[in-house]
Amino acid sequence: MTDFIKLRILNPDIPRIRNNPRLEWEQTTRERTGEIKEYTAKYNGLTFEIINNQHLNVSGSLHKFWNSINGRREQNYNDFRFSDLAGVIIDFCELFNLVPGSCIIENFEFGVNVSPGIPTAEILRSVINHKGKPFERRKTERMYYLECVHWQYYLKIYDKGLQYDQGNLLRFEVKTRKMEIVRTAKIHTLSDLLIPFNYKRLGVILSKYFSEIMFYDYTIPDTGINARDRLILTQGMNPAFWETYIKTNPDNYYKKRDRFKDLVTRYGKQDISKIVGKLVSQKWDDLLKTDLETLQKLTGVAKMKFTEIDTSYIVTNSVNSFQAEDGPTGPLAGRYCQSCGKDISHQRPETKFCSAKFVGEKQAHKCRNIDSNPRNNDKNKIELQKKNGISFLFDPVQLLNERRAENRVLFTC
Repeated sequence: MTDFIKLRILNPDIPRIRNNPRLEWEQTTRERTGEIKEYTAKYNGLTFEIINNQHLNVSGSLHKFWNSINGRREQNYNDFRFSDLAGVIIDFCELFNLVPGSCIIENFEFGVNVSPGIPTAEILRSVINHKGKPFERRKTERMYYLECVHWQYYLKIYDKGLQYDQGNLLRFEVKTRKMEIVRTAKIHTLSDLLIPFNYKRLGVILSKYFSEIMFYDYTIPDTGINARDRLILTQGMNPAFWETYIKTNPDNYYKKRDRFKDLVTRYGKQDISKIVGKLVSQKWDDLLKTDLETLQKLTGVAKMKFTEIDTSYIVTNSVNSFQAEDGPTGPLAGRYCQSCGKDISHQRPETKFCSAKFVGEKQAHKCRNIDSNPRNNDKNKIELQKKNGISFLFDPVQLLNERRAENRVLFTC
């Protein structure tokens, strides 16, 4: 599930974190003045950074941290379930006197390890591109790794079994560069990672990105294919062909791509996209399944350790069975800004975003815009289409608003 994460801590208690007995600090000083610029400490796979004695950042693998504090060394090839993740977030915050709602997520990785029936090396060999962009490939004795770099995220697919000598084990994950790509999942702070319904949305994003990867099928025979189809297959199996084609023939790119994918399915014996894509989706759902007794114990600890957290409503056996209740619900006993995650419990009860009275007009305006800009952009695009003579059988603005209302997870309780 969630692996690497980078956190920015709001209003950190620097003296308290500096005096935590679990952390041994190294200092970085300015050469000219000798002033201490940065403190750095490592603990079970996590790195703590104090900058200018006022900012605190934490980064590292929550999966490795969970294994390390439970005596399984720093590794991330075993299953890391929702209950494990929630438990380790609670442990992390307790160990370092942090509040989950004050831990802003700046970027993170989410994905799954699956054991496909097809050899992992064969799957990686068959990868062509993602949305026209080729993957960077790295292959050594202990690593077979593919990465596709987009402006807002990375896609990673690699041989986890080779890395840790665990047999045929494939890892597929998304790493955010901009948190915008998980906006629909309502992920802002560590508190949001305690809500199982948010993971359903992350799972949709993960499956969608995997389905967009283009694969070749090396079981396609060398004979029995007409010359026209053979040419398309030969061209299409080369990542460089698509990288050039999308630039020189953008209007015909998707038609050509779909034709290639149809031919791969027709002549090949294994549909890697379908087979492995199904495993990715199933594994994500499986990692979310938690028995009721475990969840009750877990949420009991959460309420005992953090009065700011109330996860007692999490009583699901599967992500697909989770239903958000009507009215104010959620994992936070306080109220938090729906855009930036700051505590707004001190504001009027009806407010959803930071108030200019407390954070200034510039920040308050920014928080409101994060919520309203997507709606306004959609509305403006639709109005432009109407002006250009495009007609609709329904009111698209109303439909978009209804869908957003269906997908909304409130941050108040």
